[in-house]
This record gives sequence, C-alpha cells and structure tokens, in this order.
Amino acid sequence: METLSDLLPALAVLVLVLAGAGLYRWLSSPASALPMQRATEITADGRPVLVELGSTSCASCVAMQRVFAELEASHGERLQLVSINILEQPELVRQWKVMAIPTQVFLDGDGRELGRHIGFISADAIRERFASAELPLDVAAADDS
Repeated sequence: METLSDLLPALAVLVLVLAGAGLYRWLSSPASALPMQRATEITADGRPVLVELGSTSCASCVAMQRVFAELEASHGERLQLVSINILEQPELVRQWKVMAIPTQVFLDGDGRELGRHIGFISADAIRERFASAELPLDVAAADDS
C-alpha cells in the first residue's frame, strides 16, 4: 500500500498539468473589447490612469486603497485612479486578465497599457513607474521635461 508521501509527487504533477491547461485556455481565448472601451472612457481627458483590481476582503487590496487615497490627494489632477472590486464585477477578471489580486494596470493618456503589477505597490513606486514611462506625476518633474 502506498503512503501519502509516495502519492504527493503524482498529485503535484496532476495539479500542475491541470493548472497549465486552464491557464493556456484562458490566455488563448479571444480578449474582450471591454477593457479598452472602459480605458477609452476613463482616459477621455488624456491623463494617465492607474486601474486597481482587487476586493475588500484582501489585506493587500485594503492597503492599496490607502495608497489610492494618498495618490488622489497628491496627484488627483494629474492621474486618474480607478478601483474595481472584482467581487462586485467578476466578469472583469477575465476581461482584464487578472491572475491575482491586487493587480494594478498602468495606462497612458490614450488608454494603452504600459504595464502591470501584482500585489501591493507603494505610492512612490507608482510615481516612479509613471515617470519611467515619461509620464511624471510630480509637477516639478513634468515641468522639467
């Protein structure tokens, strides 16, 4: 009779194969036009956008809401902040291709994706990310360019 430790490698391989097959199907499916339609609506005024996809039941997501409040207070005139609760809008998980939460999606003023981050990210790191894309959020940095 096999022990549990003898079965663990086979179970691990099975889980990895099933996860890989599911990920392949998800990534190879045609992307919906909704994210870019929403991004176009969001970016109508030309400001860069930070979209945060998370929930209210995730500690990192709650911490991101504090970062969003800080950014809104300091850079609200130069940056659009959009927070999406995936528990209230689960259809957006697939459309934005969210693999874990929180996920932040960085968009330029035309709605083009500049990049993503998964997990908590500080306000300073967000400012640096936009600055590296030549979209500085600080007024002094923007005036220098």
